[in-house]
Amino acid sequence: MTTDQGEYGASRAVLIGVSDYDHAVFTPLPAAHNSVTAMQGLLSDSALCGWSRDQITVISNPRSVSELGIQLTELAKETTGVLLLYYVGHGVVTERAELCLTVSSTHPGHPGISGLRWETVRHAFLSSPARVRVGILDCCFSGRAIEALSGAGDQVLADLADIRGSYVLTASRSNRTAHVPPPHEQRSACTSFTAELTELVRAGIPGKPDWLSFSDIYPELRQRLTSKGLPAPDRRGTDTADQYQLAANAASRSSRRARAEVLAPPPHATDQGRATGGNRARTSPTKIRAAEGVVRSQEERVGRLLGALNRARTAGDADTAASVEEELRNVRALLAAAIKSLEEYRS
Repeated sequence: MTTDQGEYGASRAVLIGVSDYDHAVFTPLPAAHNSVTAMQGLLSDSALCGWSRDQITVISNPRSVSELGIQLTELAKETTGVLLLYYVGHGVVTERAELCLTVSSTHPGHPGISGLRWETVRHAFLSSPARVRVGILDCCFSGRAIEALSGAGDQVLADLADIRGSYVLTASRSNRTAHVPPPHEQRSACTSFTAELTELVRAGIPGKPDWLSFSDIYPELRQRLTSKGLPAPDRRGTDTADQYQLAANAASRSSRRARAEVLAPPPHATDQGRATGGNRARTSPTKIRAAEGVVRSQEERVGRLLGALNRARTAGDADTAASVEEELRNVRALLAAAIKSLEEYRS
């Protein structure tokens, strides 16, 4: 079984963030830049989502709607695994009551021709051969994307399900604005929706499986947001896309057990200290650096295997998934041993 970088071409995450605008009607959103960074960090975290950075395309402050639409459509057509689109910025409604995702040059009086209409994004989704297509929209009125997805009734959803599964998660309902922190707090803050989403995934959900799907994440995310008086999110899915496993559950028993094993000091370290009167010879810096290299190497292997496992599960390939899981257990054991050795050297 191989887990080389070539496999990562099957899936693609496109992260679009718009924080700067030409027209004063659209207030600057420094939190949008921070949110894209937070999402990129979450997806590429080898202990959680396991995406390679080569899989992630970040588009900051796009200006040309046509170029953005073409780029998105081309990336979608090249993706056969998981296609994940994340957008954060101002969302507006056109005269025809359609959701429009703004770009830096969007004109407030003509959003339908100067902004990225959701219909364009929907077309990119429909044209993609991806097995699973996920849209995460952190903007005002983003719930209209869900209405558009089912705009022709259940038939549109049925058509999508015949092709592949699709899932859309939005920061607000169709008639609600999204929430961002006050301007003076945005320099170091994410938008409220993305902050809650990334914090939730990083913390994990006690009592849930070792891998968190959107069906696990959404109820908890909604509860966290509404309990703070923030807008309620929304979602809509087709086929079994809501079962796509976004991340390892940091709060699961097995994850906690693994971390405890990794962080536990070597059982003989205290005794060695006593036997030598606390004057153990220090390990050379060269040996410590070599041990750190081993740890990094095993961490990268874990990340690659997590990505391969996600792809196998998404494809419904049980045999490959079982093989990857076995290899993942072995590599995690090697990683734990490497970290323990490193801790010994540093003590």
